[in-house]
Amino acid sequence: MPLVPKQGEIRTKNIIDGAEFDTIYSSGLYVLNSGMDRENLPEASCESATFEDYAFHQYWQGYAKLPESRVSEYNDVIPATTYDGLIYDDYVGGYEINTTYPLSCQLVEGELHVEFNSWYWFNPTAIIGGVNGDWVGFQILLNNNVISETHNLYQRFGTIHLVATVPVATGVGEITVSYRLPSRNSNSVLQQQVFYMAGGNLLAINRFR
Repeated sequence: MPLVPKQGEIRTKNIIDGAEFDTIYSSGLYVLNSGMDRENLPEASCESATFEDYAFHQYWQGYAKLPESRVSEYNDVIPATTYDGLIYDDYVGGYEINTTYPLSCQLVEGELHVEFNSWYWFNPTAIIGGVNGDWVGFQILLNNNVISETHNLYQRFGTIHLVATVPVATGVGEITVSYRLPSRNSNSVLQQQVFYMAGGNLLAINRFR
């Protein structure tokens, strides 16, 4: 005689595990998502004027670059390069959050899709090679929680493209970008431009029902 496992019942909360809940819940969800179409709705029952713009989603877009307060002009320091950028006299290592260009969102419970694009360069002659070589790294943060992160980027010039999709609760969300470089060593030049990023674009799309 085969063993019949105990069956869960969503209405009585007799749920054995999460997968069982999903199976029962999804069967009802399928009816709503797949069973309502032009075959069982009256003709012209839903006109375009019935729906407001962004009825089921909203979005925000913002600009991001290295904050002006972190940029030193090349003619203000030792003219080792002709680039403006961050110098080791102002940076000691670790991730630094760009709070100058946040993207603030009034979220509704559901899904948040975030994209970040930007170009960057770093100066390997200023970094003078750490243990693992010269590199930069980037993160996207939502309310100071990391939702997307690059590995170390060893290409001197490049374009960042970071994407994340996360569940969110209703409330204010602040999206920021952070960057990091290798900590300086004894051979690095304190007043030489080492890093710059600009042309950044932050896009956030909040989907909900």
